[in-house]
Amino acid sequence: MKTNQANAYTQALGALKLIPIFLNCPGVISRATLIGASTEAIQLLESMPVLSTELAEVFRSVNNVISEGQVAYVTPTNSPEYPFGAVVADAKGQICAAAMGKSKEGLAEMIRLKLVPPSEGFGEVAA
Repeated sequence: MKTNQANAYTQALGALKLIPIFLNCPGVISRATLIGASTEAIQLLESMPVLSTELAEVFRSVNNVISEGQVAYVTPTNSPEYPFGAVVADAKGQICAAAMGKSKEGLAEMIRLKLVPPSEGFGEVAA
């Protein structure tokens, strides 16, 4: 999904991209333009709820452990002990795994472990 709408992330990224241009070619971009872009990016970033950024990080962590064709959904929970939850579905919408976690790393690991195919047998040693 591609949008042309500027959000805090794209605004900040754009402002950061102006810095090397300003430093390497000072006449191309004015100091006022760089300061204006930076100020606007800072205001947008400060207006973002912290939970939005945390959920983006949780999604990135969980999304890194799922297979192609699976979709991760993350959400805050009402549990102070386990503040994040995730559900992973396949292409048909069937739930493959669900978990709650204390941290983004812990949640991603729980999901990864639930997605590992079960091994055959009951732990006996092969002859």
